[in-house]
Amino acid sequence: MQVTSRFVHRAMRMACLMLTSILIVGCSVLPRLGAVPDRLAASAVIPGLEGVRYVVGDANDMQRLTRDVADTWPRERAWLAAQAKPSAKLPTSSLLALSGGGDNGAFGAGVLNGWTATGTRPEFLLVTGISTGALIAPFAFLGPKYDAVLRDLYTRNQRADILSIRKWWAILTEDAVADTTPLRMQLQNI
Repeated sequence: MQVTSRFVHRAMRMACLMLTSILIVGCSVLPRLGAVPDRLAASAVIPGLEGVRYVVGDANDMQRLTRDVADTWPRERAWLAAQAKPSAKLPTSSLLALSGGGDNGAFGAGVLNGWTATGTRPEFLLVTGISTGALIAPFAFLGPKYDAVLRDLYTRNQRADILSIRKWWAILTEDAVADTTPLRMQLQNI
């Protein structure tokens, strides 16, 4: 009886120690991987739109963004002059910032589709977004011809089309419990 009690007590202590270790590890944070691997971040481009990507937090990119926005008026005036319309009024500069919201990002996609349907959607000089808003941003920037693609991304997909859940030990070994390879594959095929 004494041996069994000692064994149970020792097993309980070991189980508590293991559980505590797992909980402590769970409180630590693995570094998040960037949307673009660090070694490729500086050279990442949107095909056909080279030079339009800016990284928030990078001082050089922020200076370049500020300079590019300030230079839009002279460039637009030069374009108007080349069109033989030097005295024409510059168009309004429209900027769009899109928030995140996971599944609720469908709201932003719906707003863009509805805005196009009203016939009042402007051409955006600058579009920025975070999380799901960052997924919508390129489509918003490229214009209404991508509304159907955007609508399909948010209305015709199931969870498995967007992400796959990793094995339980990913909690300890990966930067996230889900893998977004299915979403990446969809975006590459657009």
